[in-house]
Amino acid sequence: MTDALVERYGISYSGFTVEIPDAQAPDAAAGESLVRIAIPDTSHVIDGFHHSVLLDTVRKKAWILRTGGFVGVYKWYGPVDVTTTSLDNCKLEHVATLVRTEKKSR
Repeated sequence: MTDALVERYGISYSGFTVEIPDAQAPDAAAGESLVRIAIPDTSHVIDGFHHSVLLDTVRKKAWILRTGGFVGVYKWYGPVDVTTTSLDNCKLEHVATLVRTEKKSR
């Protein structure tokens, strides 16, 4: 699933090659249908961006969180349509972690 998003939007340590609209943090109240997935970064660029995805497996929508970079950004993009919700080989994180992080940054 993350490979498809990376390919479609050109997600990398330097940003996106295809524009994705800015967004507010998604509502984590959807609970069990939400899963957070880390997008692997193999660039080894210290001041590059890192991305993760919050996927709503029921509505097949995803939000992309960009963090890091030279000035330390924390920014949401999306939602974007997801054509597959296969989570094979994805590194999953608990949504509760995302909610706690989001509350701390406000």
